[in-house]
Amino acid sequence: MKKNKKLQHLTEYYALKVTMAFLYLFSMETAKKFGFFLADLAFKFVPIRKKHIISSLTKAFPNKTKEEINKTAKDIYKQFICTAVEIIFVSKMSDSQLKNFVNFENIYLVENALKAGKGAIMLSAHFGNWEMLAISFAKRYPLSVIVAKQENPYFDEMINGIRSNRGYKTIYKDVAPIGVMKALKRNEFVAILADQHAGDQGVYTPFFFGDVSTPKGPAVFALRAKSPIIVGFCVRQPDGRYVATFEEIPVTYTGNEEEDIKVIMTKYNEILRKYVEKYPSYWFWFHRRWRQNGNV
Repeated sequence: MKKNKKLQHLTEYYALKVTMAFLYLFSMETAKKFGFFLADLAFKFVPIRKKHIISSLTKAFPNKTKEEINKTAKDIYKQFICTAVEIIFVSKMSDSQLKNFVNFENIYLVENALKAGKGAIMLSAHFGNWEMLAISFAKRYPLSVIVAKQENPYFDEMINGIRSNRGYKTIYKDVAPIGVMKALKRNEFVAILADQHAGDQGVYTPFFFGDVSTPKGPAVFALRAKSPIIVGFCVRQPDGRYVATFEEIPVTYTGNEEEDIKVIMTKYNEILRKYVEKYPSYWFWFHRRWRQNGNV
């Protein structure tokens, strides 16, 4: 690592540690209120991808007024800050608190997969609090999560330390094919977030106002391991906790793998769209999801 880069990474790391130490002086709810204040300031004065978010929302929800779009955009900043604060407080929560932080609906789908003995691909998205969903799930069932290695190695070590200490294993993307198949063979669950642009390696499927490049991996793993695919999203409740709901995507085997992959990932985007339409501020609109052919 070059000296200047290492200094930058260390500065970022210790800045985060100081921020965490400051937030720990308060309750999680008080820290969230402080975070909401910062989100308002960021929306007004440091509008990271604000134009992109408003443009995407306007195209995705053509019947919404300008005022409704702006309010949703502002709420997106608040929801993201809320998610970040909750993740920071993970290390302060007991196993019992983490387990009960998310209530699960349709859990029979998970139980059925466990009985079948081939594990399952647990598909989700950057929606609600995806980290808390995984942590709470891992208090009940064996779980591995596919993650990308952070550019800052100190962040990477800290985040994965929190994850492993709270009950689930991580599989880096660059070794995912081997790690995922081994986990499924052990009758474990593998969580994948499949809502980011997949580039030339993805399959183009509809999502709101245009086709998007969607990762093939979840469908490929399920087809080859003959494992089920279960989609889960969590929604924040008035008391600050979450309710997670699961749906199963049928895995069909026609002999045409590419077509089977497209059918599966198209269904995933349909389910994701349903939740985003109902809770638009819960999805991470900061992503540049529509990138093909010069789109945003």
